[in-house]
Amino acid sequence: MPSDLSAVARTATHFQITDTKQLQEASARTAHNNAPFEVVDSEELARRWCLPESWIREQTRSRAVDPIPHVRLGRYVRFEWNSPELLQWWNRRRAFIKSQLTYA
Repeated sequence: MPSDLSAVARTATHFQITDTKQLQEASARTAHNNAPFEVVDSEELARRWCLPESWIREQTRSRAVDPIPHVRLGRYVRFEWNSPELLQWWNRRRAFIKSQLTYA
């Protein structure tokens, strides 16, 4: 019987996570580019982009032409800072603005 318990103990030890920082870094990587991203709310995204929070929220609504990539958790909206989807959205908007400036 003691050998059975020690085998269980060895198995349990094998599956224990010893480095929580490594786990956090691994879980914060996207499947697309393996770069870490950070989850931020609309207030933080607005602060980083120097825009009104109301504009950020408006761009997440279904009526937006090209909504900002976001995750809706009930009434809460979160964004994945540095995610490939958010970067692609940003680049599309920049290209659109540049095209509007050249035609003006």
